[in-house]
Amino acid sequence: MGPKNREPDKASHMDTAQNPLDASQALTSLLKTHWGFDALRPHQVKPIHDLSLGKHVLALMPTGAGKSMCFQLPALARGGLCIVITPLVALMQDQCDQLRSRGIRAEAWVGGNADRVLDNVRFGRTQFLYMAPERIRHPLFLARHGFWDVRTIVVDEAHCISQWGHDFRRDFQLIGELESHFPKAVWGAFTATATQDVLRDIQAQMPVDPVIHRMSMRRPNLVFDVCTHGDRDVTILRDMNTQTGKGLLYVQTRHEAEQWEARMTEMGIPGAAYHAGLSPQTKEKHHQQWREGRLHVLACTSAFGMGIDQPDVRWVFHAGPPANLEAYTQEAGRAGRDGQEAHCVLYVGPDDIHNHEVQIERQFPSDDVVRACYQDLCNKAQIAIGAQPEGLTPCPPHANRPALNLLAQAGLIALREPSLSQKRDPEGELQWLSPTTSTLPPLQAAVHAWAARHARDPMSLRPGWLAKTIATTGDERAVAECLAQLDAMGLVEWKEKPTDLRIEWLEPRRDARHVVVDRSRRKVAEQNLEAMSNYVHGLECRPKSIDFHFSGQGGKACGQCDTCTADRKALRRALQTRLASGPVSGVDLLDAMRPGHRILARGILKHWLKAGALEANSTLLKWVGTPPSSGRENT
Repeated sequence: MGPKNREPDKASHMDTAQNPLDASQALTSLLKTHWGFDALRPHQVKPIHDLSLGKHVLALMPTGAGKSMCFQLPALARGGLCIVITPLVALMQDQCDQLRSRGIRAEAWVGGNADRVLDNVRFGRTQFLYMAPERIRHPLFLARHGFWDVRTIVVDEAHCISQWGHDFRRDFQLIGELESHFPKAVWGAFTATATQDVLRDIQAQMPVDPVIHRMSMRRPNLVFDVCTHGDRDVTILRDMNTQTGKGLLYVQTRHEAEQWEARMTEMGIPGAAYHAGLSPQTKEKHHQQWREGRLHVLACTSAFGMGIDQPDVRWVFHAGPPANLEAYTQEAGRAGRDGQEAHCVLYVGPDDIHNHEVQIERQFPSDDVVRACYQDLCNKAQIAIGAQPEGLTPCPPHANRPALNLLAQAGLIALREPSLSQKRDPEGELQWLSPTTSTLPPLQAAVHAWAARHARDPMSLRPGWLAKTIATTGDERAVAECLAQLDAMGLVEWKEKPTDLRIEWLEPRRDARHVVVDRSRRKVAEQNLEAMSNYVHGLECRPKSIDFHFSGQGGKACGQCDTCTADRKALRRALQTRLASGPVSGVDLLDAMRPGHRILARGILKHWLKAGALEANSTLLKWVGTPPSSGRENT
């Protein structure tokens, strides 16, 4: 007799036809038992009740609104297994850890843990299975899903489903296959960033007639500013020094995050970088130090955010605008999750929007470039027109990556990346070159000494293997950095072997002249950037602009953002009061202003200088006359 399969869950769970009053009591009991809360937040009640009673749900909820609770509680109440499709490993692991701490059985299918996790799902009464969308076609999933009692399917970060979403991922469009695997399951799709077009696209890919719950993106405790005054990065550094509590500085690239760590160190600001290129140990170390208050600020890319719930973030700065309001709203929303006042400041330099326009040009190359790339792939793999290789073929190292992405989005090819272990611990060739007369740091000294003994001739190895061999406390990434440093000093020669991208051919090869790719996503990117530019340069209430972008309805002005509080008379009085006390540095005078008001204050000062009421002496400003009582100041 074979192994026993998972039987339907006999523990108490809600019937989809249950009386709403009974359902409410059951949910309240579970909420108290596992989360320790006596009541739900008002905006959580309807989506939780609808999902628990077997209605498909599509919910747009701002960051910090308790989105996870809105599917975890009803899925627990429904019993059986809940499959959660989500894009980030960190998000899966974090939520699984939280659920386990509450006595709920949860598994995350990540890396090479498939056998253990899927055995627990089949035999161990697992209640939540977190997995990435590409797992839907994994052979083990296809072989085992028929044994599972799946009652709830959740798509988290559901904007990734939509081709119009700012973070579209093609693998997310596989989720429709789950409906045929589990036709009786109820569905919930949740996102914090979706426009009306994105919501309609998500709705079209869900089972029929989901109940839509749409919350305002506005959070009253967040105070928004846009600062276009002065040197962007210098201004940010000065403003950092005046902040209290934990903060985040969002940047666009890993290199910028490293640059900001160096700047903060030089200025004596306790801060560190956080991005996807750091080792897991380093990321966890920086995150822990920041949580505990030993670091004042993390300079981070978008890698920091989803799945990380720190309630007491008092400020979020952006060094330049993201490419769209969706990303900005989600990142700024990391602030003030405890409900206390928090500040979100977007610092914009003169070239920031133009740089995004250039990036769009690069991201969507011309048809001629795309066709040339396709022809190059075919030539490299020696594929005749009409033929379709069965296996993977090599990708030329010089191939245009944006063109490859467009070919993949068109369904002509699929890009198969190297495994995570290959990326993290790439193989290379090492040869010892010369001794050194200087004292090296301990890790460099150990690696150099090992190479002198064992690598007089070129040898292939992986940094992870070398780390274990010399018994260092450093991981493979630290040893790889060390090898690169020794190579730069001329003490060893270290050449990393490329981890090649491979191509899967999804259809027979075409004549390159007939290759056509979809250009609609370029239009979406341009529209998103236009919305971001309008937010930066607009004079309307900031939260009202965000609300209008997502819902088409702006609502009332917040009364606290920089545009709502831009009172010229009050600014004039504040400037006059400070100048009346004696000569003052123009930089210090403007730095004392609210970030979003500095450009307006600068216009007032320029007007007074032109009128002869102020005199600029070196770096100081001082009164020399009576300020004009009125006038149109130019910024």
